[in-house]
Amino acid sequence: MGMPLSAQTRQFIKEHWLDDVHALALQAGKYPEVNMSEAVVQIAGRQSIEEKIPSWYAMEDIRYPRRLPLEQCSSEATARYKASLIKGESLADVTGGFGVDCAFLSVNFRKAVYVERQKELCELAAHNFPLLGLNHIAIENADAVSYLKKTKAVDCIYM
Repeated sequence: MGMPLSAQTRQFIKEHWLDDVHALALQAGKYPEVNMSEAVVQIAGRQSIEEKIPSWYAMEDIRYPRRLPLEQCSSEATARYKASLIKGESLADVTGGFGVDCAFLSVNFRKAVYVERQKELCELAAHNFPLLGLNHIAIENADAVSYLKKTKAVDCIYM
């Protein structure tokens, strides 16, 4: 994720979110003010979750990672089902990924920690969770083992 998207890039994404990303990538020269590589990642990400995570798809400002974390994340239906099974005071999701499971599980906990070793995914979670009203989730850029070695007891560790 790195730097925030420019106003021009955000506008381009809004205007082209249904377009073919391969065709857009080939037209990068026509839009010098647009960070086309990032725009294509965001458009492709949004397109890929339309059915998988519909509540996130409905929110324009959600930011997306490259392809693999989107392929690996739970669907909204699956995450909601998992969330129906557990609740408590504190949650640690030690395989954070795109943050779908953490987002849905965390609503049943007073506090939650999203743990992810990839900095880009942590930055995306830091951007997305507040948009989703999930201000009670702390974000840790660490691997699961090192986080668990230093953490105090939690009610639920999600892997």
